[in-house]
Amino acid sequence: MERQRWRSCLGCLGLVVIASIVAWGFLAFRSFSLVGIAVLPVEGILDSGESESTLMMDVTGARTVSQLLRQSARDPRIKALVVFVDSPGGSAAAAQEIFHSIRRFKERTGKPVIAAMGDVAASGGYYVACAADKIYALPSTLTGSIGVIWQSVNVERLLSNLGIKPETLKAGRFKDTGSFFRSMTPQERELLQQMLNDVHNQFIADVAKGRNLPVEKVREIADGRILTGRQAKALGLVDELGSLDDAIRDARRQVNLPETTPVWVLERKRGLIDLLLGTKAIVPFPKSLLTKPLLLHVDGRLGIGISALLWQGAINLKH
Repeated sequence: MERQRWRSCLGCLGLVVIASIVAWGFLAFRSFSLVGIAVLPVEGILDSGESESTLMMDVTGARTVSQLLRQSARDPRIKALVVFVDSPGGSAAAAQEIFHSIRRFKERTGKPVIAAMGDVAASGGYYVACAADKIYALPSTLTGSIGVIWQSVNVERLLSNLGIKPETLKAGRFKDTGSFFRSMTPQERELLQQMLNDVHNQFIADVAKGRNLPVEKVREIADGRILTGRQAKALGLVDELGSLDDAIRDARRQVNLPETTPVWVLERKRGLIDLLLGTKAIVPFPKSLLTKPLLLHVDGRLGIGISALLWQGAINLKH
């Protein structure tokens, strides 16, 4: 009797397992057969490495974004892409790389790409949005800030008061340009200004290309000014006032998909630590910033939005 009862239990358990496998297979097959809209989040500071999320800030890595877009370009289920930008900017090179990655996605697939702005899509954040076919912004979104910045600190007098005298050896006249141990020379300032102007011109050219505007018209407003979404629309930097949901609805309309069409968020695969501890790493700052010459690089959403440099200056596109 006891043996028969165990057999019955095992039989029921087997049926449950088989039913679960069949149901999982059906759902998996159904999900693979569906078509939908992909949303690419571009949030926090822009950096050239991998995307990270820590206790203090989020970082969108250009390398991660490029990989996600290459994978999405090969996915026949994705019929349109919505890029959600909530970023004050960051690395000039990262913003430029993400901009070109989005444009390559458009060229390879021919699928519509729409950008939607959140709280902030300024400087490098706006650079990224310009790669889209159409841009949505909320009326109060902070955007624009088409400019480039170099910031460094000079602690020479502070160290002198502490009785500390730094020594620097270099091979190359400009090798320690931006050092916080001394003031910059006029020649160094001129060199850096030329470099900033070059990056600024690249920024302006890509905005003009992405927005289909004359370069000179973009240059008139590319003085670093911050704009609201409504002001940006009046200047031709934004197409429509609306939210992320509005952008998704527009994307569905453009590819003739119903309102029930699924929306997939593109994100990198999470490691075991992320799965166990959640989406936020327990370290305060991303390792991509800690390994660079930065003392502090704070997201504008914390109300600071500045870079204080510990070692050397770094070119940034940010609000």
